[in-house]
Amino acid sequence: MKSGILAAVLLAVGLSAQQAPPRGRSITLGDLTAFDVADNVFTIAAGADRVRVMFYRDDIFRIWLGPDGAFTDAQPTPGDAQMVVFSGAPIAAAWRDAGEYYRIESRTCVLRVYKKPLRFALFDKDNAVAVWQETRPLTYGPSTVQTLRRADTENFYGGGMQNGYFSHRDTSVNIRLNTRGWGDGTTPNPAPFYMSTAGYGVFRNTMTPGKYDFLSPLALSHDEPRFDAYYFYGPSLKKILDGYTLVTGRPFFPPRWGLEFGDADCYNKKGRTPDVIAKVADVYRANDMPAGWILPNDGYGCLYVDLDTTVQELHKRGFYTGLWTEKGLERIAQEVSALGSRVMKLDVAWVGRGYQFAFNGMRDAYEGIEKNSHSRGFVWTTCAWGGGQRYATIWSGDQAGNWEYIRFHIPTVIGAGLSGFNAATGDVDGIFGGSAQTQVRDLQWKAFTPIWMIISGWSKQTNLMKQPWIFGEPYTTYNRKYLKLKMRLTPYIYSYTREAYDTGVPTVRAMVLEFPGDPATWSKRTQYQFMSGEWLLVAPVYEDSPIRNDIYLPAGKWIDYWDGREYNGPMTLNGYDAPLDKLPLFVKAGAIIPMYPEMLHDREKPKDPVTLDIYPFGGTTFSLYEDDGTTQEYRKGAFARTPIGVDAPTSIDAPGAVIAVTVGPAKGTYAGMPASRSYVVDAHVPAKPARVVIGDRALPSFAAADATRAARDKVRAEFDAAAEGWFFDGADRRGVLHVKTTAQPLAAGFTIRITM
Repeated sequence: MKSGILAAVLLAVGLSAQQAPPRGRSITLGDLTAFDVADNVFTIAAGADRVRVMFYRDDIFRIWLGPDGAFTDAQPTPGDAQMVVFSGAPIAAAWRDAGEYYRIESRTCVLRVYKKPLRFALFDKDNAVAVWQETRPLTYGPSTVQTLRRADTENFYGGGMQNGYFSHRDTSVNIRLNTRGWGDGTTPNPAPFYMSTAGYGVFRNTMTPGKYDFLSPLALSHDEPRFDAYYFYGPSLKKILDGYTLVTGRPFFPPRWGLEFGDADCYNKKGRTPDVIAKVADVYRANDMPAGWILPNDGYGCLYVDLDTTVQELHKRGFYTGLWTEKGLERIAQEVSALGSRVMKLDVAWVGRGYQFAFNGMRDAYEGIEKNSHSRGFVWTTCAWGGGQRYATIWSGDQAGNWEYIRFHIPTVIGAGLSGFNAATGDVDGIFGGSAQTQVRDLQWKAFTPIWMIISGWSKQTNLMKQPWIFGEPYTTYNRKYLKLKMRLTPYIYSYTREAYDTGVPTVRAMVLEFPGDPATWSKRTQYQFMSGEWLLVAPVYEDSPIRNDIYLPAGKWIDYWDGREYNGPMTLNGYDAPLDKLPLFVKAGAIIPMYPEMLHDREKPKDPVTLDIYPFGGTTFSLYEDDGTTQEYRKGAFARTPIGVDAPTSIDAPGAVIAVTVGPAKGTYAGMPASRSYVVDAHVPAKPARVVIGDRALPSFAAADATRAARDKVRAEFDAAAEGWFFDGADRRGVLHVKTTAQPLAAGFTIRITM
């Protein structure tokens, strides 16, 4: 059929950009009756029905159904927050008639359009390996269903925040808002997106509820008569997430202080808003506990008084202030610009209807902060949808802290990350219930996620309070340990948070993201552990036990973070000793982990020295990302990246082995960027080296007189007081070499060589 004739037919049947009318019966597409291409848009006819195919990149294309030739939009109101932010025009794709099917191909994949009946199938670029195949044509009516063949070992992820789940083979997943009870199996933040180990992902461009049956065959439905889907060919899951978040928006990039511990409660019902200063902020500091932001009016009917002075006093103590809303955002401009609020939490009482209403609320809150200040938007919400990752942290709802709460939240957060939500969490130890033991265990593992907070005011079991000191010793000390470790890990986690903003790959990573070639990582087998960034394996304790079983270590060498013991994977570790103060935490060999000095909040002191905690093994790299930490200037290129590399043999025991640690010149600038700073390198090596040099200059060494603790403490004090030098502590985690430099220009870079 000629392009002009087909266009006339489409016009005659009423090509529309309005919402699709309801249909009372299901209709299945028939045989292909016409195939045409114009302006890089393929239009396929099956009787009166039409389907458009558009490639936007070689690995991203769209299939859009027009029942009776009428193409309708998912969001016809221009003022609504839009799920799709990608605005590129369709690109050219080669095509030809292959007999049984039409072949549309890009440089990375082939889309087959079968003729009798009209069905679609995606193949690799050689048209040899099936990625997905429809087993029957699209069906539309009261719901629209795509039915796909399931491969023998295929696994599936996504669907948004599915409480208690991340891997979905042999299950049915509700893509509809369900906050009843907020427990295991509910869906507080669904998203119409999934991806498969077969190498593809699908985003259904819709605001209507749906259901994805990952059975055999797959049945993927939404409650509307329209079908509009974007497909992403990886084949890697990371590449699929890149494509999905390119189309629906990258995860928002929080302020650096947003990674710090948050605290929420109401102080204006039985007191006054400024009470939060003495009752909470000062107590954090008196307990030597890091924390960075507070919501002082978190509660139904809890307004505020004297907010301006409260904000000022909290800021002096290192806290930013946020507000909670159950009604709307009518005053956000004044609250941000005049009073200084910098966080907004959207309660289910307001956004609980979900879908477009909640999506608009998320956008308005985020933009309300950014348009009325130079600060970055920092919003908390529930009831999000696909695309919501660009506006807010999502949280899992109002639950009681207990061991079951910890258990089901591990796969919950993992699964949210596999749906594009980098900032996803649940309240530490829940909003209700809780105990000393569950608070410690829950806080431990959430220290390795980007965003976290507690909510007080609701738990009778804890006298309405949830702060990390309320249970006294030894629990206060245990919690302080992980609060401080999270603060020191800021440059590590912040760099991966920036990577999430750039690529859609989350900081909290399912094992399958980092080890996609290992079948053990595909299913629920590893649902109670994750990678924090590329290098740290976190295995939370979710039972009332001092032992952690069933920790899976993939192929390679792993080091226990706490004592330096080495393990060689693949292996399953059982009987791991995990007393209450110890989180099972393992480091992948080759790791480079940048750390800032110990501090209580981001503005407390200069970020000098930077410690590089390294585990030499082969050649590895890390890109340290830094900016001003608060403003929107990063969007204009105001940031710096410092390349860090370690080059070492895979066996560093041999005399003469050389380990090279290179900190390259920082690329880029930002306000407040230091011209120089010192570094500490903590290299995990089994023996004292023969020599340590920086550039071509040997560094002075410090050595203990004997192996006693007193002698070790003395040499450590001498080392700390020196401007530069090195010493080896064989009793520290089975061997750690500590190296200190003088201030080094960020524009120049340097190399430290360690000769064993």
